[in-house]
Amino acid sequence: MKKPVAIIILLFLLISCVQHKTGSGFFGFWEGPHPVDMQKKFYIHINLENDSIWAKGYWTNKRFYQESFKVDSIKIKGASLSFFIPAWNCSYKGTMIDENHISGGFACLNEPFDSVNLVKNNSVKTYLIEPLPGSNEKSFTYHYTTPENINDKISIAHYQTANDSVFIHSLINEIIRGGYGRLNSFLLFKNNRLVCEEYFYGYKKDDLHPLESCTKSITSLLIGIAKDKGFIGNLNQSINSVFPEYAHLKHGKYRQITIQNLLTMTSGFKPDEKNLYTSDDRIAFALKRDVTANPGEKFQYDGGNTEILGGILKKRTGMFANEFAAKYLFDTLGISNINWGINKQNGYPSMAGALQLRPRDMGKLGMLVLNKGILSGRQIVSKDWITESTSVKTNTHIPGDDYSYQWWNLHLKSEGKTYDCIWANGWGSQFIYIFPELKVVIVTTGHNYEEDSWAITKGISKYLYLLEN
Repeated sequence: MKKPVAIIILLFLLISCVQHKTGSGFFGFWEGPHPVDMQKKFYIHINLENDSIWAKGYWTNKRFYQESFKVDSIKIKGASLSFFIPAWNCSYKGTMIDENHISGGFACLNEPFDSVNLVKNNSVKTYLIEPLPGSNEKSFTYHYTTPENINDKISIAHYQTANDSVFIHSLINEIIRGGYGRLNSFLLFKNNRLVCEEYFYGYKKDDLHPLESCTKSITSLLIGIAKDKGFIGNLNQSINSVFPEYAHLKHGKYRQITIQNLLTMTSGFKPDEKNLYTSDDRIAFALKRDVTANPGEKFQYDGGNTEILGGILKKRTGMFANEFAAKYLFDTLGISNINWGINKQNGYPSMAGALQLRPRDMGKLGMLVLNKGILSGRQIVSKDWITESTSVKTNTHIPGDDYSYQWWNLHLKSEGKTYDCIWANGWGSQFIYIFPELKVVIVTTGHNYEEDSWAITKGISKYLYLLEN
């Protein structure tokens, strides 16, 4: 029995020598910890391309991609590894102690040596570089599947036409190839049925996703419900009638600012997003800003307007916006998986961009607008409000983009025809596209903070005509 054991040991040593010589044992993803936050981890991806060894770094938060960073000067010699991270001004040196562990640490300028061991974790590539499992392989082929029925008040259907199939396969394949940056989900609803549902980079249907400025459009729905129920009267009333404790609102241009001006981003307040979100009282800060344009005359995209709308909801309904939304909107739509706690201040949720929902629930809100306030047989928001709040009210600084009440109005051209679109627009590719003529709602979420947030709009425009029938 000793001879076979000796042969096995010899083979292991030979393989180890080959690995150390080529550096192949180092290839893959190496995981390291965040110095403070246990939810965050960094990864160093080491690979070989055109006979050159390269590396790239990634941060994750709660396992999902957060950002990438540059890794320079990578060197592998025997069992030793070294590299430099410019953004940190730190050099790493380590030794492979077995195929899954590197013992080492960082040396940073003017700081003591920091021991940081790395652990191999190749499964993380699904969250970092593979849109779908195996999709980076040359042999990969996308296969459409009918969305799953999970009894969440969403009707499911297989695509109905050959053109629908071409639309889905063309766009999904381009998403997989990275043509539209880093998208995390793509959902297509047609004729009030979910016909395509794809998630990328490890996301699943029940994962919450930040909506960013899509939260503003949901604020518009809440104002509409409050108006329907008599909590809010004429939109042309001056905001000084809502906030009498702010004496300055009774004078000069301030007294001309109406609720409608807030809804259309034409209040005249000077936008100051940075200081707004570092202030101790967002609503007070938003109300006390200088007025630099005549109310009603100039579009200025400004989250402060939306924060004030949250204050109006509390003043007129006695409920914070998240409470009001739960009672009159979310519960009736079967939306229960919600996070609106980020950046909450003095009980007020942030109205301009802090809500988190599932992409499926974003689709419900899109269908609610598509169906003039009706979903699952219930009139949740009045038809009059949907019509008024989504029709063009003002031009913007962006050619071809108009604005209504916290909704954008796009006019997308596809094969020579123009399709009107009601659009909730959130930074990073958090979008709800509503095409009334086509009876179509499209939802995307993404992490396009480092790339073109709006690239997917071009892709949708390219193939949109296929959804005509």
